[in-house]
Amino acid sequence: MTTGSELSQFAASLHVVRGEIDHALDHAAVQLDNYSGDGDLENLRAFLEEIRQLRGTFKMMDFRAGERLCEELTETVRRTLNEGMSPSLLDVCTQAIIYIKRYIEFVLSGQAVAPSLLVPTINLVRRERQEKPLPEGYFFVNNLRPKVEAPAAVAGKPLAFRKVRQMVQLGLLGMIRSAGRHGPVQVLVRALSRVEVASRGTPSWSFWDLALNAVTALGQESFELTPQRIVLVGQLDRMIRKLQETSGQSLQQKAPDWLLKELLYLVALAEPETDGLKALQASYHIQGHVTERALARSRQNLGGPDQSALLSFARALQDEIDALKDLIDRSQRNPDFATTTEDLIERMERISDTLLMVDMNESSMRADAVIRHLREGNSEINLLADDIIRIEQDVHALTQSNRLLDEKLVDPVTLREATISVIAESVSALIMVKRSVASYVDTNDKLHVKNVSKSLHDVSGAVVFLEKPELRELLLDLEDFMVRNVVETHTTPLEKDLDAFADAVTAIEYYMDTYDNPSAGGRDALKMAEESMAQLREGYAAG
Repeated sequence: MTTGSELSQFAASLHVVRGEIDHALDHAAVQLDNYSGDGDLENLRAFLEEIRQLRGTFKMMDFRAGERLCEELTETVRRTLNEGMSPSLLDVCTQAIIYIKRYIEFVLSGQAVAPSLLVPTINLVRRERQEKPLPEGYFFVNNLRPKVEAPAAVAGKPLAFRKVRQMVQLGLLGMIRSAGRHGPVQVLVRALSRVEVASRGTPSWSFWDLALNAVTALGQESFELTPQRIVLVGQLDRMIRKLQETSGQSLQQKAPDWLLKELLYLVALAEPETDGLKALQASYHIQGHVTERALARSRQNLGGPDQSALLSFARALQDEIDALKDLIDRSQRNPDFATTTEDLIERMERISDTLLMVDMNESSMRADAVIRHLREGNSEINLLADDIIRIEQDVHALTQSNRLLDEKLVDPVTLREATISVIAESVSALIMVKRSVASYVDTNDKLHVKNVSKSLHDVSGAVVFLEKPELRELLLDLEDFMVRNVVETHTTPLEKDLDAFADAVTAIEYYMDTYDNPSAGGRDALKMAEESMAQLREGYAAG
């Protein structure tokens, strides 16, 4: 775990040896730089010596991630001492030095950190040796077998494993093809909910309960859907395939500890937004763990310049801007001492080049526009001053945010915005439909589904805008089922029919959420919705 008290103790230890660590990191960076310039292998040996010293310091401090990164660097660089270091390994070693330094800065400044921040860099070093990557939660330490009261087995029909796996594959496909977050996660959650219920009373229940809540955590906006996390979901697909092949017999088997640990780490990072996440975090005693939301900024800033470098850059650029403003001010106050256009252009080009160098592309383009106006003979001072002030604000903003990023502005009055609005409102309505039906199933109170048919009708009207008549027909059929077979009937609908109804709504929700990505499995989602609708028609036609 990574708790506040542990970080405080680590920070206190760092203060004691900060000078020693900084000296070793700086000297290691110099040796790499010297090697890149002259190729002298003695510089590599000196680099290794600094890394070995750092490893000993980190071991003494119980900084396991730093110690492991130093071990990986030592082993990988040692193998190159005869033939020399490849350019890719040189880049990786440089990144490792920078990231360790930034990680230490984060700890000392009180910024949220966890050892997982260094795992991607460790894996880059391992890849140079063709070694398997470490999992994200490698440094996460926790009891994997807490005493938890498991629910009793649920009697009922066997689980349709083929359909569950179909849903899991659809959700996984959406993740792989970057089809948004909400739709794929909702399909996965629905599928895993069924497996969790089927696993009750078996040795694997705690695993499937954890898997369900780990995927629920991935649905939170703060979570990045990294390739490693998508691969983790792929492991669940393989386990469900085994369930299908054994007709559920593998529910009697316990899951491997490494997979349990990875899923638990995702739960530890999650905001406790659901009862399931709250219960698991309490059971495993991980309520105080640093969250994904808190780590997001650290992860984003890890590769950026340190605060001192950022401030130095900003000050240098501000000096250039101040000098330019002085020239303009002097020209306005005393035309006899007005600066030449060539001088203005030269200074603006220097500012533009500097902005471009640090990827402040939008600000650089603004400076280039000023240069064009000057070359065209348009030297209106007021317009020139306005653009310079905008550039100055951009420079000031980066020191406030500690990031070198452009801020993009999007025009809201576009067809694109209208489409986004329709999709967002439709997805929200479908989520409410599912919640209402779930409440009805729990209470058998029709007040919960009183407005479901209206919501479905509203969504069917909205999708006319998307020019998808087949989707509109599905929604109208679902509305008809709700009116005829739930709201206006005195008999209770069958559980399998309500399941098919919810499956269809979930599939449509997935389709809507991935609408902008034609390759994200939207057609498969519609096919699933149509199959569920066909099952519904068959059910209430027979009834």
